[in-house]
Amino acid sequence: MATAYLGSYLVVGTVLFGISLTALALGGSLSIIWLGLPFLVGAAGIIRGCAQFERLRALLVGIRILPAYRQVIRPGLLAQLRTRWSDPATLRDCVYLLVLFIPLLIIDTVGLAVWLGFVAMIALPLWYWSIPQTWEDTGVHDHGVIIGYLPNGPHMSDGGCGVWIGSFPAALMASAVFFVLACLAAYLVVGVARAHAGAAHNLLGLYLDPLTAARQVLDEAGPLRR
Repeated sequence: MATAYLGSYLVVGTVLFGISLTALALGGSLSIIWLGLPFLVGAAGIIRGCAQFERLRALLVGIRILPAYRQVIRPGLLAQLRTRWSDPATLRDCVYLLVLFIPLLIIDTVGLAVWLGFVAMIALPLWYWSIPQTWEDTGVHDHGVIIGYLPNGPHMSDGGCGVWIGSFPAALMASAVFFVLACLAAYLVVGVARAHAGAAHNLLGLYLDPLTAARQVLDEAGPLRR
C-alpha cells in the first residue's frame, strides 16, 4: 500500500496541484472586481475538494484524516468570502497542495525509483545478455551489464572502477545482492510513505489549539471570570 500511495501521488498530486493553482490564480485575478468575488469563493471550495481527495487517498496507508473547516453562520457573499479565506484549515490546504507539492514529489519519486531499480535488477539473469557493450578505444565488443565505470573494457582495470556482469553465474550473484537491497529499500518506501502521510495529517487534519483548555477555564464562572 505504501507503493500505491507514493505512486498515485505522482499522478494525482500533479493533477490536484494544477487544479488548485488554476483555481487560486483565476479567483485571485478576478477578485479585483466585484463580480469576481464569487470566483474567489468558488476557488476556496475547489481547493477544499482537492484536499478532501488527499484525505481519502491517505486511507491507502491506514490513516484517517478528518477535516475541520469553519462553518459559515452569516448569510451573504462577503460572509462566505471572509469565513473561507480566514479559515486556517483552508490556508493549510493551500500549503499542502501548492507549497509542498515539489518537495513531496521529489521524495516520493526518489523513494520509488530506488526500490523499483533494485527490483528490476533482481531479474538480471533474464536479460543481462541482451545489452550490447562496445569500447571504441580497445575495440572490445561484448554483451553484459556494467555496474560502475569501466572505460577500457570489462577485463581492464586501468582507469575505472566497477563490476562487469557478463556471465550467468555473475548475474545470479548480482541478483541475490539486489534482492537483499530491494528488501532493505522496501523500508525506505514505507518510511517515505509515513513521512508523506504525516505531512498530510498535520496540514489537512484537525488542528488542536494548545490553549483550548485555558480558554475553557476562562469562560467558566468563577474568580477568573470576574
